[in-house]
Parts: sequence; structure tokens; C-alpha cells
Amino acid sequence: MLDRGDVIADKGHERFGERLRSYGLLARVLLFKSYRGKIFVAAFAGIQVPLVALLTYSVLGFPGAAGNSRTVTLLVVTLVATMAATAATIYALNVLLTPVALVSQTLREYAEEGRVPDLPTGGVGRQEQLVSDLGYAMEQVKRLDRKVSMLQELSTHDYLTGVYNRRGCEDRLEEDLARVRRGGGALTLAVLDIDYFKSINDEHGHQAGDVCLRHVATTIQDNIRRGDWLARWGGDEFVLVLWDAEPTAETVFDHITGALHENPARLPGARDIGLTVSGGVCRCTGEQDGYECFADADEFLRRAKREGSGRIIFES
Repeated sequence: MLDRGDVIADKGHERFGERLRSYGLLARVLLFKSYRGKIFVAAFAGIQVPLVALLTYSVLGFPGAAGNSRTVTLLVVTLVATMAATAATIYALNVLLTPVALVSQTLREYAEEGRVPDLPTGGVGRQEQLVSDLGYAMEQVKRLDRKVSMLQELSTHDYLTGVYNRRGCEDRLEEDLARVRRGGGALTLAVLDIDYFKSINDEHGHQAGDVCLRHVATTIQDNIRRGDWLARWGGDEFVLVLWDAEPTAETVFDHITGALHENPARLPGARDIGLTVSGGVCRCTGEQDGYECFADADEFLRRAKREGSGRIIFES
């Protein structure tokens, strides 16, 4: 059952649709494509056609009117004066339509380029108020866009480390695998795990564990290349994706493990702790989906953990 709001909305929609149908019929008659051109033609026709008809009727319609030069001269002068006034009217309409054109241009530029020009906020007339209201509305739209972007960022990024979260990882990995399938190179995927992370939490507390997670994430990001990316899969487990390039993936992992060795994490209380990671690494050719790639790398990670800490096992 429709409520009162739905009924009002339906009636408003019907009235709006009826007005657009009338506009469509008139727009086809006036021929011009531009909105301004249609208004100018309508203004010109509405003013000039009656006078032209009167002049034609006076010259051709009345018996003997053609010989009455005074009447004809008067009508011609009236027609010329009216045409001049029409030109002035069209010019005034053109100027007065500037705010409407500005509204259209602003909305189009924002939709296409995300750009909003500086708009005046003063004025007391209806047209000035239109521009002022547009400026206010666009500011609200920009604020809403920023909030939406923030929500999108939060939905795909880990709040603690700033890298992709599991959802963001899954989405980005599928995008990159689709690129690989189109012939855009190959991927190396690694699943990394911080060694003895549970012991760190148990001995030093979860705040220290958070410090270690951020430290590992920052160290990895500082040692990967543009286009490579990192995600926190969950807990102390990370997913690292590298595009095949120079330096090789082996060299990148050497840089990461070396940087962790040379730069211990600074725990609360100014205590340093050295961290190592274990990992499993496989190549993704595009034949597998994201979960299959992850499963392969995770199997190598389990092997690395069984063989000791600080080991990275590559797919042979």
C-alpha cells in the first residue's frame, strides 16, 4: 500500500513528465539544438511574427492599401523599431541566462572532471540566488564525496597498518590477475608471517604487538617497488604481491629481511626487539584465481615455519 509520501511523489513525477513532454514538442518546432537558441527564437517569433503579418496584410490584404505610402511607412518604421527592441531583448535574455548556463557548466565539469569553479555567493536576485545555492550545493556534494572516499578507504584498508585489508587484497589481486590474463606480465605472490608473534603479545602485551605489525608493514613498503603492494590478511599474516621486474623478487625479499635485521622495532618503554618473517612465495600466471594463488603460497609458508624462523621458500 502506498503511503502519502509515495502518492505525492507520483503526482509530482507525473507533472514533471507532462512539462517535459510539452518542452520536447516545442523544442522540436524551434529547431535549434542549444537551450539559448530555442529561447531566442521563441522570443523573436513571438514579437515579430504578429507585426510581419500585420504589415503583409496591410500591403496585400486591404484594397488600395499598397498605394497608401504613409501607412506602409508607418508599419515599416514600427517593424524596424520592434526588431531593434527585440535584439536588445535577446541580448538581455542572453545576459540573464548566464547563471543558468553556469549551473549547467558547473554540473558537467564536476561530473566529468571532479572540478568546481569559484562561484559567487552574494547577490539578492533570483538568478544570483541560483548561483549562490549552486555553490552551497556543490560544497555539500564535495564534502559527501570526501566522506564516501574515506568510507571506501576504510572498507579496503587495514586501520592499524594502512595497507590493504583482506577485502582490499582480494579485489586488487583479482584485478591484477585479470591484467596478467590479458598479457600484462606475471605476478609473484608471497604470504608472510611474523615469527613468534604470539610470544611477543604474551610477553610484552598487545600494544607491543601493534607496534610490531606497523613496523613490519612500514619496512616492507619501504623496500618494494612502485606497482607492488602489501595487504594484511589477518592477525600477523601479510600478503605481498610483486610484478616481475628488475630487481627480481628474490632481491626484493633480501632487502626486506635485511632491513628488518638492521632496524628492530621500538616497543613502548624504549625497548628494541628484532623481528623476522617467514614466507611462502609462488608465481601467478593468470590460470589460477586469487584463492588458488594464496593457497599455493600458504603451503610454502607452512613449510618455512616447520623448518625454522626467518625462512622464505620460493616455488621451485
